[in-house]
Amino acid sequence: MDPDPTFVSSLAPEFAARGYRIESVTSAAAAIDFVRRSPPEIALLDLGLPDGAALELMRQWKLEAPSVAVIFISDTSSLGTVIRALNEGAAWFFEKPLRCSRMFEELDRRVGVSPEVVPAADDHRLGSALLGPIEVDRFFAVSPGLLAVIGFDGYFKMLNPAWTRALGYSVEELCAAPQLDWVHPDDRIKASDEALDIRDGYAVYRFKSRYRCKDGRYRWLEWCATPSPRHRLVYASARDVTRTVELELRLRASNARLLGLISAGEKQLEQSDLTNSTLLEEGQARDEVAAMLVHDLKGPLSVIMANYEYLVEGYEGAGEFLDALQDSRSAGRRMLRLLENLLDLGRLEGRTLAPKRNDVVLGELIESVVEERRMLLRSRAIVLELSAAPELVVSADADLLVRVLENVLDNAFRYTPHAGRLEVELREANGCAEIRIGNSGVAIPVDARAQLFEKFGQSGVDGRGRTNVGLGLYFCRLAIEAQRGTIWIEETERLPTIFAIRLPLRDAVALGELR
Repeated sequence: MDPDPTFVSSLAPEFAARGYRIESVTSAAAAIDFVRRSPPEIALLDLGLPDGAALELMRQWKLEAPSVAVIFISDTSSLGTVIRALNEGAAWFFEKPLRCSRMFEELDRRVGVSPEVVPAADDHRLGSALLGPIEVDRFFAVSPGLLAVIGFDGYFKMLNPAWTRALGYSVEELCAAPQLDWVHPDDRIKASDEALDIRDGYAVYRFKSRYRCKDGRYRWLEWCATPSPRHRLVYASARDVTRTVELELRLRASNARLLGLISAGEKQLEQSDLTNSTLLEEGQARDEVAAMLVHDLKGPLSVIMANYEYLVEGYEGAGEFLDALQDSRSAGRRMLRLLENLLDLGRLEGRTLAPKRNDVVLGELIESVVEERRMLLRSRAIVLELSAAPELVVSADADLLVRVLENVLDNAFRYTPHAGRLEVELREANGCAEIRIGNSGVAIPVDARAQLFEKFGQSGVDGRGRTNVGLGLYFCRLAIEAQRGTIWIEETERLPTIFAIRLPLRDAVALGELR
């Protein structure tokens, strides 16, 4: 459709020679009716039709006959109108005066328009040989990326429709103001510096700045731009990286918070170290005071114990007085042992007490400890059976071992009923020496056995409870473990409570040290 009938007549012979039949109409209504009745392959429209009739016709045809390839021709239309037509679905645009040979060359390159078209294998290459000015304009119009031509005067000279979708402003609005007016105030200095670099002939890549949207928000755009000083133009492309920048900013904020937490944590650790140091100093002071008290108590208690020993050995009076002396001597021995344990507990806990190892014949050691308690056993009518293998030798600290045996024996003695039974057995088990001290008292609950070897660990038996502070068996465990041994509690049908101590034999210790 063209308002100039002479122009239409001039096209007929060349179209007919190419196998096309031309139908000419002179009004919009006739064009709509013709396409509705018999849709053509190609429709030529003059963009110069008044009141935008050409664009309205194309939109109507796209609804009723979408297969029609609409080609616009004009000699007066603006570049913006051409871009809008191509963006809305036009196939091509040619300028008047139209050379049919040029148009047919273009049509021959398109599949599905001319019945004689046979596409060549290399027609998909992108280059100047295939893309003429109109094709370049169309690519500019339909590109989803933000494309721009910017003058050295700081104004946009050409923008594709993607800018409207990104910022909300029309192309005319964006081109009416200096480019920097759309940039966030905080980014303008950097954007000005980049613009100066471009005008000096330098290309820029991945430069970011914020651009104002019509709704008042800002979006981050990342630019690539290259100058053409001869034309005093800058050719640029941009992409919306708002989401990426926001993620980066959140990541930086999270990282800053994390660093703040780490810094606060380090300060807390420093404060904790100071507190711990203070507590350690206080604990050391407390331990030193306790050690001084224990040391001061040991002196007079040792004198008292020596007097008890003298009285018991030489006493020839009534039996009940002798029993009282012996009970007092036993209590004094326990007190003395408790003081010695208190002195050594701190060093055992800190692993600063190194056992003084010597060859110890366990049978002889056990017999000496038992013998010292014969009189106490008789006073309670307790039967003690000793089964020892005197040939078993361990490498151990004899003093620590004696104190362990005394603790365990005295504990068993306290919980053995009158006329009850104690059994002490020494045997070899799995390459170790095993000492078993059992009594006929009430069994210790299974869930309380391990607790008895903890610091201040106590467990009631028959509702009586314990009369000590829970350090004796704790000392025994540390002292035995310091000599590579173990201690535990078990029971048998005959003896409800058995304390078992296992120590490596001398040869096994020597072999371990060699290894």
